[in-house]
Amino acid sequence: MIHDTIIARASAPGSAIRGIVRISGHHAVAVVKTIVDQCPLAHWERGEVKGQCACMHTQILLPSFPPFPATLLLWQEGRSYTGDETVEIHTIGSPVLLDAMMAALFSVSDSVRLAKPGEFTLRAFLSGRLDLAQAEAVLGIIDAASDADLKRALHQLAGNVSAPLSAVRAFLFERLAQLEASLDFAEEEIAIISEQELQRTLTEAWEQIEQLRQRITHRSIDESKPKIVLAGLPNAGKSTLFNKLLQREAALVSPLAGTTRDYLEAEIDWEGIPARLIDTAGIGETQNHLDAAAQTQTQELLKQADVIIYCEEERGEGRLPTTGKTIFFQTKTTDECLGSLIKEVGIFLRRSPVYGMLPNTALRCREALISAGESLTRARELTDGSLIAFELRNAVNQLGLIDGTVHTEDILDNIFSRFCIGK
Repeated sequence: MIHDTIIARASAPGSAIRGIVRISGHHAVAVVKTIVDQCPLAHWERGEVKGQCACMHTQILLPSFPPFPATLLLWQEGRSYTGDETVEIHTIGSPVLLDAMMAALFSVSDSVRLAKPGEFTLRAFLSGRLDLAQAEAVLGIIDAASDADLKRALHQLAGNVSAPLSAVRAFLFERLAQLEASLDFAEEEIAIISEQELQRTLTEAWEQIEQLRQRITHRSIDESKPKIVLAGLPNAGKSTLFNKLLQREAALVSPLAGTTRDYLEAEIDWEGIPARLIDTAGIGETQNHLDAAAQTQTQELLKQADVIIYCEEERGEGRLPTTGKTIFFQTKTTDECLGSLIKEVGIFLRRSPVYGMLPNTALRCREALISAGESLTRARELTDGSLIAFELRNAVNQLGLIDGTVHTEDILDNIFSRFCIGK
């Protein structure tokens, strides 16, 4: 089936000025030759046409119709969307003509058939042109109902979702290879990776996976916008910064510590990214049950944050451990420094694998991350190298399910069955 030449109408149903038929497979050009004036194709077959894509004008020759004009777009194998030799026929958008043209193409050979839903994108995935998250992004672009939906899908199509997760997987895979090599040379007492280094790797990977899982879980509950959380000691200038970023007096500002007990939240456009800015109670000692409740609330918001801006009057005042999502900012600086902060947070948000993640991808990611985290938890508690390697391999495979490095037929059916024919 994968070697068949597939055909589908790639333009919208109904009449239009222009209609498009897409043909992809090892014999796409040979199939198209049977219904067109072959003179323009001679240059292509002799290799005289260079570049990623060739465009040529010709005529469609069908037995039941007089010749009619068409433009051919041709891609060589390895250079097309699917990875296979591909031809698009752009011609008059008459449903009658398009149906007659496709019928003539189907009659060429038994290996020429109508494409299944999503089969063009499936072939792009199987040929390595797209990973699985990018394939889901194609569907997200097709189904986008707003500018926000389109931006989210385009972000995922750019590979920003898969890249950070693939980096964690590659890191674990390297350590797995070292561990298995150590087991192979156990009798020679050669330790390619030490026990301390292995435990450090397992802990570091578990922390990264758990952080991503928490952020994806909270994003699934409230899919709309990433959270930017302001944190710091009491009276560190968080509320002042909150007002500056919003360009309005949204928070009460006072020289007295502890003015903010409940958190404040506001919508903000952060360099084109719709986000939620949150001002929290100062991190410090608790004097009563209200302070304790405020501290608990702040800690929960920090877990949910996509990025934390830790406010400090002077460098080094931070009581918050540095994480991959924390940016330290000195509030006693000039307003010019605010521009640098805005730019830095914007870059962070765009690089985040969680920003822009489509709901279906988020669901797959969350399940894979839970399973990978559980394997790493078990591995950290084991002492037998063979059992650790088993759990480590399972974690690597679970992460591979996200970008499709590891995939099953059920996963592919679930994703590509949602596409329409021609995509």
